[in-house]
Amino acid sequence: MPQAKRVLFAALLGAVLVACQHTTEGTGAPARSNPSPAVNPSSLDPGKYPTGPSPPLGAAGSDQAGRLVEGRRMAAYVVGPWQADPALSAAGSTSAATVITAFEQLSKVVWTPIMGGAFNLPFVVGFSSERQTPGPDPQMSLRNAVLRFANPASAASAAQGMQARAMSMPRLPSATPIVTEPERAIPVPGHPDAAAALLTFQDGVQTVRELSVFTAHGPYVLVQVARCGTGPDCEAPLAARTIDRQIPLIDTFAPTDANQFAALPLDPTGLVARTLPLPADQSTPMSGAAYETAGALHLEDDPVQVGPALSAAGVDFASVNLATLYQARDPAGAQTLADAYSDIAAKTTAAQAASPVPGLPQSRCTRVAGSSGLVPRYWCLAAAGRYTIKTVARQLDSAQQQMAAQYRILTG
Repeated sequence: MPQAKRVLFAALLGAVLVACQHTTEGTGAPARSNPSPAVNPSSLDPGKYPTGPSPPLGAAGSDQAGRLVEGRRMAAYVVGPWQADPALSAAGSTSAATVITAFEQLSKVVWTPIMGGAFNLPFVVGFSSERQTPGPDPQMSLRNAVLRFANPASAASAAQGMQARAMSMPRLPSATPIVTEPERAIPVPGHPDAAAALLTFQDGVQTVRELSVFTAHGPYVLVQVARCGTGPDCEAPLAARTIDRQIPLIDTFAPTDANQFAALPLDPTGLVARTLPLPADQSTPMSGAAYETAGALHLEDDPVQVGPALSAAGVDFASVNLATLYQARDPAGAQTLADAYSDIAAKTTAAQAASPVPGLPQSRCTRVAGSSGLVPRYWCLAAAGRYTIKTVARQLDSAQQQMAAQYRILTG
């Protein structure tokens, strides 16, 4: 499986999200939130963090920046692996969600020899989401990606080319992976147009079966990469369930013409400018963005648990840079979400209650243990008007100061 830098997903959630909605028109700046009667914003300690909103972000201004915005827009129209199987809730050791803006980045979706099947074809942009079953030895994983090409003919050629490459993997010591059994073409139930290749190879001491599925659908190539440790008949049905959902979902997406990418607004909701910003050198392809709720779930630590809480609160957008803002239907919904999210954090393995943010008596902070030996993080939640604020940091005082700064941005 293509390797990426280990990223603590909880940290990503405290540092990510831009412009993801059906249209590219702006919706105006959000209204200022009134502070709780029990809170004096000026008494909150923001430490070194800014306490005022950023200037309006304007348009992307370049093809590359606009391509990134378009990929983020796609997030709400890409099926999350947990939708195909609720057991697929854990982020694993690779980036759980990412925008693909260039051909070279297809290695985040498929093995390098396989991506060669799309070489020299006019790739536009894509979005990929990956999950696995929880635990140190996951029994199942799924990566689902939607790759947009310039036209249906190019997408069809890319799907055929990548499946052909998957069926003839190189047998070289320098190649990754080195297959140990002949490649097999596998039918996908209910989808005769899906081209699938099953690879068997060694990953450490384990023998891995990995199914890669390619389906051309209009200008898109739908890709599933599935592994199952539960038996030989798991991967194809898992891919089939994903395709069943993915085709009607991507059909509702309104793609932006590629020659209009530079004109895409960076912050159509106005939320990003009011979200505590990341330092420029810490930004990621997924940071500085506001996503529709369905897109934001790709960035959640546990979308299976968090999804119902967002729906119950009426969240329509989530914006994250250094802090995360959830825009709920009203102040009551925002407080309900803050409580529900705090409860979710408190129920994680080895979680410990921590002191609330000084001056914000309704806030809750929790020390959440790091998975797979990673550093624990402090999660703080609070409501400000119709917004739920989440901050995540290695040090409690950092999470508290970020919360204080974000609260002052919203209420100042």
